[in-house]
Amino acid sequence: MAMSSAVLQPESAPPHPPNSQRVLRKPGLEVALVGVDGAGKTTVATALYSLTYPVKVIAMGSAHFRWLPMLERFFPWPVPPLAIHCERMLRRWVGFCLKCFGWIVIYDRHPLEQVNTTPASLKHRINDSFFYLYGWPVDLTFWLTGDYQTIYQRKREFTPEHLRSLDEKISDVLAYCHIDHLKVNVTDNSLDDVVDVVVRQVSARYDVGSPGEVETPPAV
Repeated sequence: MAMSSAVLQPESAPPHPPNSQRVLRKPGLEVALVGVDGAGKTTVATALYSLTYPVKVIAMGSAHFRWLPMLERFFPWPVPPLAIHCERMLRRWVGFCLKCFGWIVIYDRHPLEQVNTTPASLKHRINDSFFYLYGWPVDLTFWLTGDYQTIYQRKREFTPEHLRSLDEKISDVLAYCHIDHLKVNVTDNSLDDVVDVVVRQVSARYDVGSPGEVETPPAV
């Protein structure tokens, strides 16, 4: 029996259901926590691990650079500060890459927190210039502050007067670098309330995916 020479035409494929379409990766979020020791930065950062999103906490302080004492002992300026900047830049780029993959990255201290707002010498200006290699804006900045006597009672590490001086420097940096931030009073509000404010702000911003209207937290 002769076989038909007709060629079977494939039926048109039905459209892909919505759930089978390629899902675009949701952008992540970079969040900075600033404030004096005892203000609750670590507590708030740890609480953010309770979010259902992937969270990574990255410390940006000089105290976390374990090789600094050795460098300062054996090498003159500018080797130690340059090494610190390189280490911070690596941490910031890690955070930025995680953000690109949808993570919420929490910086314990803002990348620009150590900027000298009154550079009196060329040495200060050179040091400040390195900050801008990794100090591009983050998505949200929370300034945790409050009554310094109360904050002192939490850790008893620095005097209230010294805490006030440190907080004034943070305020100067926020103004000098034009950093948009949300100021949260950590002593007039309970720690649970502070955590709740930050978590809600971060969740709202992450869900929106871009700058939008968010509730203003309690201010000093």
